[in-house]
Amino acid sequence: MLTLTKDRALALALLLMVAVMWMESGDIRPPTSWQPYGSALFPRILLVVIGVLSLLILVRSLWVNVPERPGAKRLVTEWFQSRRTTLALFLLFGLYAALLPVVGYIAATIGFLVASLALLLGIDTRRKWMINLTLSATLAIVIFVVFRYGLNVWLP
Repeated sequence: MLTLTKDRALALALLLMVAVMWMESGDIRPPTSWQPYGSALFPRILLVVIGVLSLLILVRSLWVNVPERPGAKRLVTEWFQSRRTTLALFLLFGLYAALLPVVGYIAATIGFLVASLALLLGIDTRRKWMINLTLSATLAIVIFVVFRYGLNVWLP
């Protein structure tokens, strides 16, 4: 039985993307009198190259024997455990984006930087906490000043 490996999933997704984009490239206006081939030629050449390479990935992945894997529940649990930090950072960023209009740029950015640096660096001593807080506050304020006064861009 064929299992859906990463290579097969990538190849199938790319082939689907190429098919959709090929159909959409038909909406590019036809060549004018001074254009010998039209604007759709180059995108279609790239789509053909991507399609051929995707087919090669798919064919190559079919030649490789995939060993049996443990049950789905165990795989999902292992997947979440191995990507805990990444998922926590995504959640932190979502919280940051939600709090940005509520508390403002400086407070939300300092909170996000403190939490993300603590998560990534594993802060366990008072000295590391002080470095984290100092770095986060300084970085947030410097970025705010650069954008507000240097680039004349208003931040929330």
